[in-house]
Amino acid sequence: MSFESDNSVAFLIAKTRNILKNELEKELKPYGLTYAQRVILIRLCEKDGLTQKELAQDTYFEQSNMTLMLDKLELKGLIVREPKENDRRAYLVRITAKGRELYEPLVALGDAMIERAFCGISKTQKEELSLVLQTIYENLQSPRS
Repeated sequence: MSFESDNSVAFLIAKTRNILKNELEKELKPYGLTYAQRVILIRLCEKDGLTQKELAQDTYFEQSNMTLMLDKLELKGLIVREPKENDRRAYLVRITAKGRELYEPLVALGDAMIERAFCGISKTQKEELSLVLQTIYENLQSPRS
């Protein structure tokens, strides 16, 4: 790779996301959880009783991967799946008390990682970065003209 591509915005975004995920995975090992499982548990603590499809959309995970991730969380006793009333094909995913107990520690791990990542970066720079990333996201969500 050339120097220019190593410092492209897209490469830096991908590289930053990867290191954040990998560092968080290390912190999650004592809990026996993956990054994706953490995201799912936090989302269910904040909005319980989603269908698998809604949960996949809310967490930006592929629906095809969601079943396997939920199977593992269910085996650990952190979630349960219940048939949805009036729709035999859909299941509601609910957090268990055991899963809910992990909410604060899991959020704290993420907060500590973000604090570490933004060390030496001003509040203004952080806000500007958020605005730029949001604009990039919205641009890519819009249909091509």
